[in-house]
Amino acid sequence: MAKTIIFYDYDFPIDGNRPNRSILEDLNGTIVTANSLEEALDDDQVTCFINLHGSFFPKNAWKAIYSYLTTGKGMVHFGGIPFRVPCFQEDGKWKKEREQTAYHQQLNIHEALPVKTKQVTQLQSNYDIPIFKGKEKLFAIQDTYNFILHVTKSSSLKGEMGAAGPMDARIFPLLQGFTDSGRKVAAPSVLIENRNGAFTGGRWIFINQRMDKRFWSKLGIEFLGELALFTSHGVTEMSLQVNYATYEKGEQPMASLQMESFTDAPVQWEVRLTVSSNSEPLYTETISIKASKQRYNHSFIIPITIEPGLYHVSCYIESENGEVRSLYQGFWGMDKQLLARGEPLSCDRDYFHKNGQPMPIVGMTYMTSDVARYFLFLPNAHLWDNDMAQMKRAGINYIRTGIWTGWRNMMFIDGYMDEAVLRAIDAFILCAKKHDIEVTFTFFSFTPEAWDGENPYLDSRSLKAQTRFITSIVSRHVETTNINWDLINEPSVFDPNRPFAGPKTSHDSYDRRNYQKWLKARHGTVRELRERWNVTEEELPSFAAVEPPEASEINFGIRDMMSGKKGLCWLDYTLYTMDMHNKWVKELASSIKNLAGDQLVTVGQDEALGGLRPSPLFYSEAVDYTSNHTWWFLDDLIWDGIFTKTPAKPNLIQETGIMYVENANNHAKRSEEELRNILERKYAYAFSTGGAGAVQWLWNTNYFMNNINESNIGAIRADGTEKPEANVSYDYGEFMYKIKDLFRGRKLEDIAVVYPFSNDFSNRRYSIRATTKLTRVLAYEMNMPFRAVSEYHVEEILSDLPKLLIIPSPHNFSSSTFDTILTMVKDKGVNLLFTGAISIDAYWGHTSRTESILGKTKTQNLVREEILEMNGQDYFVSFGNEKIGELLKEVDVGGKTMKEVPYGKGMIYWCGLPVELNERNEPIIALYSYVMRRSGIPEEFQWNKGNLPGMYGRKLTFKHGCLYIFVSECSKDIEIKITDQKTNTSYLFLLESERTVMYATDMKGTITAVYRPEEVEIITKN
Repeated sequence: MAKTIIFYDYDFPIDGNRPNRSILEDLNGTIVTANSLEEALDDDQVTCFINLHGSFFPKNAWKAIYSYLTTGKGMVHFGGIPFRVPCFQEDGKWKKEREQTAYHQQLNIHEALPVKTKQVTQLQSNYDIPIFKGKEKLFAIQDTYNFILHVTKSSSLKGEMGAAGPMDARIFPLLQGFTDSGRKVAAPSVLIENRNGAFTGGRWIFINQRMDKRFWSKLGIEFLGELALFTSHGVTEMSLQVNYATYEKGEQPMASLQMESFTDAPVQWEVRLTVSSNSEPLYTETISIKASKQRYNHSFIIPITIEPGLYHVSCYIESENGEVRSLYQGFWGMDKQLLARGEPLSCDRDYFHKNGQPMPIVGMTYMTSDVARYFLFLPNAHLWDNDMAQMKRAGINYIRTGIWTGWRNMMFIDGYMDEAVLRAIDAFILCAKKHDIEVTFTFFSFTPEAWDGENPYLDSRSLKAQTRFITSIVSRHVETTNINWDLINEPSVFDPNRPFAGPKTSHDSYDRRNYQKWLKARHGTVRELRERWNVTEEELPSFAAVEPPEASEINFGIRDMMSGKKGLCWLDYTLYTMDMHNKWVKELASSIKNLAGDQLVTVGQDEALGGLRPSPLFYSEAVDYTSNHTWWFLDDLIWDGIFTKTPAKPNLIQETGIMYVENANNHAKRSEEELRNILERKYAYAFSTGGAGAVQWLWNTNYFMNNINESNIGAIRADGTEKPEANVSYDYGEFMYKIKDLFRGRKLEDIAVVYPFSNDFSNRRYSIRATTKLTRVLAYEMNMPFRAVSEYHVEEILSDLPKLLIIPSPHNFSSSTFDTILTMVKDKGVNLLFTGAISIDAYWGHTSRTESILGKTKTQNLVREEILEMNGQDYFVSFGNEKIGELLKEVDVGGKTMKEVPYGKGMIYWCGLPVELNERNEPIIALYSYVMRRSGIPEEFQWNKGNLPGMYGRKLTFKHGCLYIFVSECSKDIEIKITDQKTNTSYLFLLESERTVMYATDMKGTITAVYRPEEVEIITKN
């Protein structure tokens, strides 16, 4: 006999208004108090537990609550975050403990973030699960919560870092909050159905808002009974699938409906399946199904003639108990004419172009909104079509997708690709083309699948299999115009078991032989190699004796000398891994280009500059454009953008988002509004650093991974509603579309900075510290833009030489590169600023390479407080902590650390102190200001008001106008006023704390577009 218990206690804390006693008498169930709850839940007849106390619960009953839920029974929760505040009884009174996450985490609800509903104007029931239909008036528009779920506790493919896990539970919105424009931005009520795991069969309804008088009515009490009955029925798992997501003309489409009940008694369901195209029904079939614990599968043969276009399959299902569900699927009739329409994406030095127009990227990573990374195994073209329509309305013009897991499941045997997967990819691309959205498809992730090879990058067995895998996809789309290809997401070289760890050998024969061959080509003789590595003939008798090094064998720090470690070989091994990665990229890219020469190819790398993994500044030679994924380096976002943008090719911030972080007590650290602000400035910095755009990770939150971080990331919550950060896509999409024609002929920065890779790849790494400090000083404090170039690719700036080239505190630096730069100074009139020791080569050997220019010099150890004498003034330069042990300075014979010397057509400015590695900004600002003034580098505009710490401003100048970008990293709203001297136009506006202001002008200074025009006002004056 089904039984409902209602936890309500007049003496126990509650969220919201208490119901009248008379109202509760009409409840169809047993009301239990806090002290009797534990015993009541022990009754096997109970099928639904209703909690009216919101966040509060008796701590002594928790074991009983948890035990009851593990039986797969139902629950209805009213109020705030469920099971958040344990209460205990003392002296006859109930007392509240502090808010805690520990209890609801046991129910796979890791955290719950507040959702503000200021923009909500209407509440609507979910049409597909319409249990709230007609009951919307019972609920006020109130702030609610977003569940961060952790329902997946294992990985389906344990050897793959990007693998999803079992989909043990699903969440559905039941009541949704809509804005005036029709956007779903809140879900005050959600349903969690547990389909596996500890709570298999359990249906849980959460109404995450406080109940007021409008609910505590006769209608509300009746609805409470309906909810109890619904959850008591338990989960019936339903799935509608098609056997292929794309069909060729003449093929017969099929669909299948699977149902499985988790309750003992079978339930009769009536099913009506309808197939339609262009909103016109083409076929309908009605059947009856008895759902039981034995999984039921029914196949529908759909008797229609396939024509090019999208077909929708809807399935209306109603049980004998009155429960209603709607399921949806879709499939395509292959439409090659649609795919071939228009022109493919192309690019110039900085930006992408589509159909003859610039295309600033406002993009999104997307797989699907129902099964996350399983989307190619469980395709749903109907869902993709709906989601992409929503993205198009948001202004998104680019989707990044692809394969993060399961390569052997798609091509188990080398050369034999699963046809269903191939057709799913076809359907995905067709959906995007229907909405005029560009697609970048990623083939591999972290390390490529080896297909039984010994080394995934070097073994020809692996490369041939990878080529067959890639070409099986590309060959179907040689004429498709909305596709480009990403070979691998965030690659690491070489060991698949150690991603994100820098150069890691697999100790295989391919790595060993290739490394030995590479060394011989680079050094010529083993004698020269021994000299550069500081080893004896006994230690290294021949090239054949070289073994790829492990990081544990390298003396990376000044204290790392107790066991006699050496480390000069680390530079070579790191450079070698860069070359081998490029070789791999070129080989696979050529297989694509041979089929579709006008389709772009890239590699999607994350913040590799900090991790010694393949850097965009190195692999740019092998791709059509570079990319970077900005995640953790929130204080260095400009650095992250500039030092991944090469001189000759576009750089796309191809993946960005906000990592989930917690306080020490496991509560979420950031609100949804703070997440929006961070994402907004990430997009701003993507454009301000000369990037081609930004792509958010991710559209739909993926809660099917054993990774709480993934369960939080996404523009769309797990319940299907939009977070505030979705506004970033809407706002940037609208603004960038308005100004897209502006993105032609960008004027390059007058300053270029060389990234010192010889130091970064060495066993004494200071380059990151030096370049991030330079960026913070130049770009933020001085508001002076600059561009970057790799130490090993300086020839790339020959076509567009800067006025000033800065090499910041490299210590060890390539002599051949140094000679190339000196030629630029001498013959082309480039001015050079070199800071720190200048005579040390890439292998930390002292040279006389500057003696003919600067005279005799010598390196010395630093003291804690150095003095920079410049232009008749002394500046203190401070080196704290271990810096006096780590770093060097260089002085001339007179002890001077600052010299400026004419050299041919240019000037050399040398500061022998590694100023970028010191603790004070004043000497850096003074040095840069002096050299820039001497080099004739003007300000982009004049700051009249608001040039304060945390205020960033940038003007990008194009052929026909300008784009101004201002970002606040300040805790206070600041009024900004600037003047553009070229047009003599002043601009006055308020820059809110942590927000972004952008506007575009023509060449006369007249504003043509404003970012967030409803919220931002720009006052101009000529």
